[in-house]
Amino acid sequence: MRLPGMFRHHANRGLQALAAVSAGLALSAQAANPATAFETRFAPLYATVFTEGGTFSGSAMSADLQALEPLLRQPGAAARDVFRLYYTQASVYARRDMPEQAAAAAGKALAAMPQPSSTELAYPHFFLRYSSIRWLADSGQHDAALRLVRSFQAQYPLRRIADLPPEMRWDQSCPEPRARDFPSQLQILGVYEDEGYVLHEQGRYREARQANARLLPVARERLKALGMPQQLRGLLSNIAQNCYELGEPDQARAYLEERLQIALAAHDHATVYDCYFQLMVLAQEQNLPDQARQWQSRYAQHARTQQDRAQLARAGELLAELDKRQSERQSSTDRP
Repeated sequence: MRLPGMFRHHANRGLQALAAVSAGLALSAQAANPATAFETRFAPLYATVFTEGGTFSGSAMSADLQALEPLLRQPGAAARDVFRLYYTQASVYARRDMPEQAAAAAGKALAAMPQPSSTELAYPHFFLRYSSIRWLADSGQHDAALRLVRSFQAQYPLRRIADLPPEMRWDQSCPEPRARDFPSQLQILGVYEDEGYVLHEQGRYREARQANARLLPVARERLKALGMPQQLRGLLSNIAQNCYELGEPDQARAYLEERLQIALAAHDHATVYDCYFQLMVLAQEQNLPDQARQWQSRYAQHARTQQDRAQLARAGELLAELDKRQSERQSSTDRP
């Protein structure tokens, strides 16, 4: 089961946001050493991958980048070049939705350069560490993902998150845009959320709930201070799922109802419908048919208010499903 991200959509600008700075890295390296066979072949590939709006064949680009690896096995290969090659490979694999390969390439880049060798490589280095948590988890390498989480937590304790910059930004005043103010509060809160995500994926629901419970008061306080209470919706969904798996439906309902109120205030209609649905299902599984119908009715009323025909039709389907389940349950009760 994939748990929704709490801060990643907002905090992790992803591959597109790295376009300008990454293109600049390629050009500066080419100028510094234009004669090398590696740079001659690598620079145009690097620029193509990180040019915003550019298009290319993912499989062909992966093959072209892989063909450069022998050049970096020769004596004297610069760690910076090894890092840049595998950083680019990881980025391409991520775009191709190949998390296992992205994690492997990121691991090679970080092994070649455990610490960034220059300020221009600082954010790509952070990006690989940060993104590798989900790449590892999504490819089933949960223990490795947790080790990365722990390394971030040791560096940025939860009690010190308020000392970090609120959000990462891109400085457009330089000739090449540069990432500033990272890691941010939102990014590190996202790392702490990843702890609960990975533990839940491992089936360690009680530990996942404990991790999310530690995070929740800090996240509430920080997001309120930042004026972003809507960013709490993912964490509330996560901890509700933890409670459900632990057989604590009343606690799960409380977290879902809090999530619903936040979504209503934010006019996040997709999350509103999801909350009504989850609350309806939870009530049905608790054998509370009247409560389940109340949540279905609120789902339908919200769809009517929004004049959303598709969701109104969905509400009708949900009512039919409730009727069917209630009939089946009644039939089984009536049997001698």
